[in-house]
Amino acid sequence: MHRSRKRLWRLSSILVVGVSALASGCVPRPDGGPPSSPQSVSGHPDMTGWRPLGDTWITGPFEHAIVRLGKHDGRVARVMLVVTESNVEVSDVVIQFGNGQRWSPGLRHSFGDGSRSRAIDLPGHVRFLRAVELVHGSVPPGGRAHAEVWGQ
Repeated sequence: MHRSRKRLWRLSSILVVGVSALASGCVPRPDGGPPSSPQSVSGHPDMTGWRPLGDTWITGPFEHAIVRLGKHDGRVARVMLVVTESNVEVSDVVIQFGNGQRWSPGLRHSFGDGSRSRAIDLPGHVRFLRAVELVHGSVPPGGRAHAEVWGQ
């Protein structure tokens, strides 16, 4: 009788751990690959490990759309642009550092709703950012896009 209780307790423990793992999404895929990544939430791609630095709303054609940042956001080594709510065509991006220096990574991109740019490594390793400027672009007529800058 004592042995059957021990087996029952062990089986119930395994069941609890298995159900907990399923509920938290930490179970390997059936093909043996790594655990699946979280799905995007409300149009955002998965940005695990990144933090938001600033954002702006863009409408119609534009010469310059500026996302203002500040030293309070801390130092970053990489940035990424995320666009939601609409599509945006951007012909260039200019990053302004805390010391006033400006730099363009040569990013020409057509953003779809919920898309993001590649990770942009900043020159000089870890830097303070003052602003990120989107240059010469457009949003479809009647549209309004939300552009965000994320840092790591």
